[in-house]
Amino acid sequence: MRRRGAALFLKHPEPGRVKTRLAETLGAAEAAVAYQKLVREVIRLVRQSCPDVIYLFFDPPEQRPAIEQWLHPYLASVSAEIVYRAQSSGDLGQRLTAAVHSVYADDPATDLLVLGTDCIDIDATLLHTAWQNLEHSDVVLGPAEDGGYYLIGLSQPHDCLFQGIPWSTAHTLQATLDQAQRATLSYQLLKTLRDIDTMDEYSPIVPRLAPRPCVFFDRDGVINHSPGPGYVLHHSDFHIHDGIAEALSVVREAGYLAVVVTSQKGVGKGLMTQDDLDQIHHKLQTVLNAKGGGLAFDAIYSYTATPDCPHRAKPDPEMILTAASEHEIDLSRSWMIGDADRDIEMGIAAEVRGTIRVRGDKSINTTATHTIDEILYLPQLLRKLL
Repeated sequence: MRRRGAALFLKHPEPGRVKTRLAETLGAAEAAVAYQKLVREVIRLVRQSCPDVIYLFFDPPEQRPAIEQWLHPYLASVSAEIVYRAQSSGDLGQRLTAAVHSVYADDPATDLLVLGTDCIDIDATLLHTAWQNLEHSDVVLGPAEDGGYYLIGLSQPHDCLFQGIPWSTAHTLQATLDQAQRATLSYQLLKTLRDIDTMDEYSPIVPRLAPRPCVFFDRDGVINHSPGPGYVLHHSDFHIHDGIAEALSVVREAGYLAVVVTSQKGVGKGLMTQDDLDQIHHKLQTVLNAKGGGLAFDAIYSYTATPDCPHRAKPDPEMILTAASEHEIDLSRSWMIGDADRDIEMGIAAEVRGTIRVRGDKSINTTATHTIDEILYLPQLLRKLL
C-alpha cells in the first residue's frame, strides 16, 4: 500500500519576511496576519483530503518551537502523521530537492503532493484527483495563473524538475514541463488556480478568511454512546452514534467549523492515561475520515482535571473561548450541542447563538434553545438552523 503524503512549505510569520508584495499595501504587520490566515486555511483544506502523513517544511530552522506552537491548534486533532522538518539551505530548487529526498528516505512508497501556502482554491476533490493521477503519471502539476504552480505531485524523486528553473517568474511552470519532457516523464495538469501575492489577488478572498461560525459538540452522549455515570476508558468501547456523520456533513455544507469540547476527568482520576484519551480521539477522527473527506472535527478540546491541563471545567466557557481565539470563530453565529445542563450553560456563558440539547438520562434544569430526543434527528434540525 502506498501512502498519500502532503508536504507544505511555510515560513515563520515574521513581519517583513512574509507576503512582502502584499505588505506594500497592507504594511508588514498586516501582511503577516494575512499570511497566517492563508496558512490556516490551506492546512484546513489539506486536512479534509485525509492524507496519511503531513510534512511541514519550515523556515527558519531556529523558529521551530514558535512555528509548532502557532500550528498546534490546526494539527493537534489530525489523524494523519505530522512531521516537522526544517527547510535546507539554498535556492528554492535545492530546498525542494532536499525535502523530497527526505520524504522518500522515510518511505519510498509515498505519493507526495508538495504545496505552498498561497492558494486557497484547492479542495479535497482536487487533491484526490492529484493522487489518483500519480497512479499512472510520473508528475502532476497544478498551474497557477501567474505562470508558476501551486502543487507538484511525485511518486518518486525527480531532481531534474527542480534544476535550472526560473523560480517566481511567469516561466516557472513551462520550464518545469520542459524538464519533464527532456526526462521523458509523463505528466498531468490540474486546473489552473490563483496564487495570492498582491492586494488585487487578496482583496476578493478577504471574506473567506473572516471569522467563521462553528458547531461545538459535547462528546459522551452526543458524538458517542454515553457510558452512563462512568467513562469511556478505551477506544474499543468508543461507539459513534448513528447520525453524527450526517450531522457533520450538514455542518460542512453550511461552511461551519466543527469542534469537540469535552470533560474527561477519568484522566485526572487515574482511570485512564492521556495516551488512552488520544487513542480514543484518533479513532474518532479516523472513523469519520473513512466516512467521507472533511467530516473529521477541526479540533478537540478536553478538560482532563490533571495539574497540567490548560483548560477549565464546564460550565466555564473557557474551552469554547479558546477555540474561538485559536480558530477565529464567530460565536454570535455558532451553536453548542450537549446532553447535560453544564453543556448548555457553557454555550450560554460563551454567548453562542443558540444551544441544542440531546435528551438522555440526565436531569434538565437549564433550558436549551432546541431539544431533540435522539441524535438521528440532529441532521434535520441543523439543516433548518445553519
